[in-house]
Amino acid sequence: MAARIAIIGAGSGYLPGVIRGVLHRADDLAGSELACYDIHEDHLAIMTRLARAMVKAHGADITVTDHHHLEPALADADFVFTTFRSGGLPARRLDESIPLAYGVIGQETIGPGGFFMALRSVPVLLDIAGTMARVAPDAWIVNYTNPTNVVTDAVTRYAGANIIGLCDQWVGDTETWAELLGLPPGLEIDWMGLNHCTWAERARLHGTPIDLTNALAAAPLTPAAATPHRDPARMAELGRALGLLVNSYSKYYFFHDEVVREQRAKATTRAEDIMAMLPAYYEQIATEAEKPDPRPSTERGGGEHGEFAVDVICAIAGDERRRFVVNTVNRGAIASLEPAAIVEVPCVVGRDGPTPLTMGALPRPVRGLTQAVHEYEWLTADAAVRGDPVIALQALLAHPLINDKKVAEGILLDGLVAHRDHLPQF
Repeated sequence: MAARIAIIGAGSGYLPGVIRGVLHRADDLAGSELACYDIHEDHLAIMTRLARAMVKAHGADITVTDHHHLEPALADADFVFTTFRSGGLPARRLDESIPLAYGVIGQETIGPGGFFMALRSVPVLLDIAGTMARVAPDAWIVNYTNPTNVVTDAVTRYAGANIIGLCDQWVGDTETWAELLGLPPGLEIDWMGLNHCTWAERARLHGTPIDLTNALAAAPLTPAAATPHRDPARMAELGRALGLLVNSYSKYYFFHDEVVREQRAKATTRAEDIMAMLPAYYEQIATEAEKPDPRPSTERGGGEHGEFAVDVICAIAGDERRRFVVNTVNRGAIASLEPAAIVEVPCVVGRDGPTPLTMGALPRPVRGLTQAVHEYEWLTADAAVRGDPVIALQALLAHPLINDKKVAEGILLDGLVAHRDHLPQF
């Protein structure tokens, strides 16, 4: 199933993980082309050298091309893999620090930080979709650009392009819960909700249903220490309190004030931490790119990120009808959300894209929260497309982490000013 796969954001530190994913499916993708594009030409050059070296070392029948203009990269593509950060890490630093000054979580996808990221990301995705309509009208956008729920919503409603939203958080969260419950590999969880706002009442081990009420009560739940990506102790505490399996971002909603205090006590934002390590990371990538058998660092994007995306692409290209948790149009999968909502649920992915599986109603303890986040996301997509400050304020006021109009107005004004170079629609 040879395909032309355009990678938009190919200079990203996550590209080595994507190439590992491609090589994992090299036999299935024999004869394919990876058309790499990025506005950061130095990073694009380093990453495409590495990609060619990795492909050569593997002996794979994959061609890697680099492009400095968007349209040639997209032309005749079968898949458009979007994995970029509009405004880069300096913009992420603002996303994390502006809300924190108002006593609200500073995070790149949750709350006001995710709001501003959406305002920057959506217009770029719509421009890509518009170009695709001319040069690759049947292609699928396989989107990793955050916030993926909002991006997927905007492209679906305003561009009508084929899009499937990805986030590999569910993979890590499933692994965390298997560890917390003392279960062996093979756990399958029916995650349902919105991206970074998912919950589960049902799980199976090798096809056998698990009684989660008893499992949560009986498990030792002795979690490891928190990392920038996981906080198993809080997940365990919330799981027992709610009687549900919760996602790793749930701490921002249920431990909000504690997390704000922790963020304020820390000398740097997460964006600043990443910016500090990136020069050495790219230096290591450049060194590995010159070796006959490159072994690039896994510090930015390990296996699950790239392999998940490539597996989804192969599932569509080969009509594999595999089960993945992805972001797509609800179509009744979650009874508690409108049919047009973009939801994150288990889907069967094949030639026609994702078909969501029926999940039923949201669990009552988190139903109102999840519905509120959906309304915020819908309004955010509208604001990002229209550049309307009235709708933008309404979006922030709809978010469950903001309960004060003056706070919402202050965050909005500060963010629009700080990000003005990346928000031409306003």
